[in-house]
Amino acid sequence: MRVVLLQTSPWRPDMPALGLPYIQAALREAGVPTVLRDLNFVLYEQVNPTRRPWWEPSHHYVWHGSPQLDEWLSEIEPFVDRWVSASLASPGPVLVGITMLATQKRFGLWLAERVKHLRPDAQVVVGGPQCFVQYEPAEICAHPAVDHVVVGEGEYAIVDLVRWLGAGAEGPPPAGVMSKREGVVLSGEPRPLDKDIDQLPLPDYTGLPLRTYTDAGRLPLFTSRGCVRKCVFCIEQRIWERFRYRSAANVFAEIERGVRLWGAERFEINDSLFNGHMRILEELCDLILASGLRLSWGGQGVIRAEMSPRVLAKLKAAGCGFVTYGFESASQRVLDAMKKNVDMTVAARVIRDTHEAGIGQKLNLMFGFPGETEAEFQATLDFLEQNARFIDEVNPSDAFTAIIPGTELYERAAEFGVTTLHNSWFWEADDGANNFAVRLDRFERLCRHVKRLGIASTYRHERVVNRHQALGDWALYKERFDDAERHYRAHAAEMGLRPEQVPNWSQALRAAH
Repeated sequence: MRVVLLQTSPWRPDMPALGLPYIQAALREAGVPTVLRDLNFVLYEQVNPTRRPWWEPSHHYVWHGSPQLDEWLSEIEPFVDRWVSASLASPGPVLVGITMLATQKRFGLWLAERVKHLRPDAQVVVGGPQCFVQYEPAEICAHPAVDHVVVGEGEYAIVDLVRWLGAGAEGPPPAGVMSKREGVVLSGEPRPLDKDIDQLPLPDYTGLPLRTYTDAGRLPLFTSRGCVRKCVFCIEQRIWERFRYRSAANVFAEIERGVRLWGAERFEINDSLFNGHMRILEELCDLILASGLRLSWGGQGVIRAEMSPRVLAKLKAAGCGFVTYGFESASQRVLDAMKKNVDMTVAARVIRDTHEAGIGQKLNLMFGFPGETEAEFQATLDFLEQNARFIDEVNPSDAFTAIIPGTELYERAAEFGVTTLHNSWFWEADDGANNFAVRLDRFERLCRHVKRLGIASTYRHERVVNRHQALGDWALYKERFDDAERHYRAHAAEMGLRPEQVPNWSQALRAAH
């Protein structure tokens, strides 16, 4: 059996995703014929320029289900069918692997349907973050176009799946795999996390258009899985169970290979944090400096006292060009409630010292954490103004503060003052003083504030792009049907749609009248 791996939309067009090259490397190491294709970038290149903003975070709502997406999928179906047919042209049994984030679910399942339409004999396996046990692997596996789901880490689970299928698929599915048999979803045993991630084969980018990505010469990289912090709003601890890190020598081997085989000059570390183990980080810097390689790299890190001027200078000398810090809020009380384990005095020092070291930095920001007062939100605005010359960019969370099932915040919601929690987005706290509209307002005020200060933002707009749709959905949730209808009409007018094309319109209209 051969395997064809397909990268789905949306994903960044500037560089390849990291997951499937690791999957391809594991399969090829096991002797499984494998090809990797990036449908996402093919579509980005040929899409009408008016639709390219869909690949920006501000427009990801389109991919969750919208008339615009449905119209586009109808338009591209003939092209995608030809592209898929060419990718699956070789005869013989084939397993088609599709990766899936939450934003990719709608497109990914549509792609699975096209695969099944063109090659009914093909088997489809879905993996990726949306298939971790904390999300919806069983629901995805139950889809008519999906045969198998890899739950959690996929490098070795998919190898076991291929061997199991090759042996006749007798008995239960392998550990870490869900499989359908006569329409019934069967689950293998939970798969333990690999203890030594140095043993993973280095990623194989064969088949990807490395020279034509919009930032050609940049590759993703990972140094660890998991996190050393236990923030109450984050699912990371539940997904990865513990913090695992690669040796500096192993990470450097991947860097050197990326330069030698794939022409990389820049690396973006995709970990939750690259400074979870400071000694390993310094060892990696030593290896880069000793090699003489002239690289640029960076990634996301936690604010910690060990990020001293000496360490930052070493990072800069080894090619570190940027750090994204999980800052979230300038209120010490809010940070403590989040269990960020950050002292604001240290945070201010690290932000200043990072700038003085010549390293660019971006700050992640959240809004409306349960208990956050208007004064505490204003403290964040004030901090940004006072430190604007040190900050290159901000990354404001367009989820504001989502209360995700499985997190400590979700499990202890009442203790955090949350009074209504039937939805991750539309929860209320503090006797109604903290609701979706309040959080959206704080997000938009922050966006206007940083623009006035001249700080770049990953969210390039001063207001939520689909604000009326979002407020309409919230009003519908609150059973304020007239307000929902009003917002949906406004959204339709802004987007050039008929009101009946807006998701949930008919439900709001029936309830209002």
